[in-house]
Amino acid sequence: MKLLDRYIFKKFFATFFVVLTIATLVIVVIHAAENVSSFKKHQLSFHQVFHYYCVLTLHIVNLLSPIIVFWTTIWVTTRLAKRSEIIALLSSGIGLHRIITPYLIIAWLLTGANFYLTGWLLAGTNKERVQFETQYLGMGFFVRSDYVQLKVGTNQYLHIAKYHGCYNTGYDVSLDTFKDHALIERLHAKKIEWQATDQTWILRSWQKRVFFPKHEALTVGDSLTMPLAVHPEDFAINPNLKDGLTLPELELHIQKLIYKGSASVRFFIAEKHIRYMTPFAIVILIVLGFLVALHKPRGSIGRRITLGSILACFYIVLFLSAKIVAETQSEHPLLDIWLPNIIFSILCIAFYRLVPK
Repeated sequence: MKLLDRYIFKKFFATFFVVLTIATLVIVVIHAAENVSSFKKHQLSFHQVFHYYCVLTLHIVNLLSPIIVFWTTIWVTTRLAKRSEIIALLSSGIGLHRIITPYLIIAWLLTGANFYLTGWLLAGTNKERVQFETQYLGMGFFVRSDYVQLKVGTNQYLHIAKYHGCYNTGYDVSLDTFKDHALIERLHAKKIEWQATDQTWILRSWQKRVFFPKHEALTVGDSLTMPLAVHPEDFAINPNLKDGLTLPELELHIQKLIYKGSASVRFFIAEKHIRYMTPFAIVILIVLGFLVALHKPRGSIGRRITLGSILACFYIVLFLSAKIVAETQSEHPLLDIWLPNIIFSILCIAFYRLVPK
């Protein structure tokens, strides 16, 4: 490793860890102040709260890292340019590609670390965090109420027009059975209720139609007990559960939700794309930060830092918007999630063309 590499490594990681520590502490303090009443309400011990914040800190660090990396790159490079160190390197015959090499090494190191953390290592701690937040803070959990459709068998589909999670009760229910893509039976009921004692469902005011080639048979009744392959938890959505899954577990869970026809699958598909997108975002943001701050600033370095902050905010807005679209109504979640990286890659090319060769 050359002296130049060690010099930039030292300045970069010193700044990165200081800024990341300060930002994380600020967020933790604000979060604790907002939730202290919930801790008192559930009479949580100091050990429970402390352990939760240790786990939460890891999540915050991983979440903030890409943006802190971008800001750090701008800060370090701007200070080098301000002191004419970059000009001195270029004047001594060191090319631009050699100067950016330590930044790229840092980028790929952080990229590998981020991919491993989000894909495998943090899954266990995130499970604890999500469980704590769901149980004590009431975060992330909601129950679908309007029109639910689930696959409950190889050729069976359950439709519920209205579902009340508090009572585990649904209204205007249909259970359709198909054979060779043709509807052969429809069981309709005004109401369906979950029986926790024997883990079954009871249909109220039901009627069953069996379809034959030239006629149909109708059967009616007041109540009918059925052991459907569906549980009240299948009507609940907790998008934060995705944080506690490793990449292989996430892929298996997506396949399971697709088989059931669950609407919550969109949250997990978006998460899978985010985990592959974020590591590359670190590389793109470091390169862009270097190119933005490369020129020697006139006057103070405040303008360059302001520009970097604006670009960072722009990236955050783009990412959050793309994430919301991918989790709701998008037909192309892969493109939506990668859109911020695509736009900032174009910005990298534009800034690179402005750099004097």
